[in-house]
Amino acid sequence: MVDLISEASKTSDFLGKLVEKKGDLDYDSRSSFSLWVNHRDTRTGIPDDERALTIRKIGEITEKNVSGDLTHFGDYFRTPGHVALLKAAEGLLNERNGQTELSIALARMAGITPAMVVCEMLDDNNGKALSKEKAKEYGKDNGLIFLEGQEIIEAYVTWTGS
Repeated sequence: MVDLISEASKTSDFLGKLVEKKGDLDYDSRSSFSLWVNHRDTRTGIPDDERALTIRKIGEITEKNVSGDLTHFGDYFRTPGHVALLKAAEGLLNERNGQTELSIALARMAGITPAMVVCEMLDDNNGKALSKEKAKEYGKDNGLIFLEGQEIIEAYVTWTGS
């Protein structure tokens, strides 16, 4: 989406003011956001069951089509929609250490289809991102494993040998 908006901004003053510029993101140099889609079998795409359908179908099409051929993607999905597609950097963790690349690295190490769902945990008290300490506590209370990004990076380096 960054590439698309950047190109379109060359002929649109409005988009030119909206497009990411160097230094806009204090955590990275470029966003992973791609298209926002809904599955064609959804009505509005907003309710949880419709988002779940879209996410499940993205996983299915990715599993069938790991080669990256998107010829038939539009037969199943439409844009704009309510599920954000994130595109990992080509070089994964050698290029970017965002949640997108960390998730895809985990999928590759696990030997599963590289289509992951990323969801931020929110604090019930203030609506902001849940603190790392509270996320660890939630994981412990619910039998979930908490991994730090650095742990994933170290495991991936060992796994790839680079």
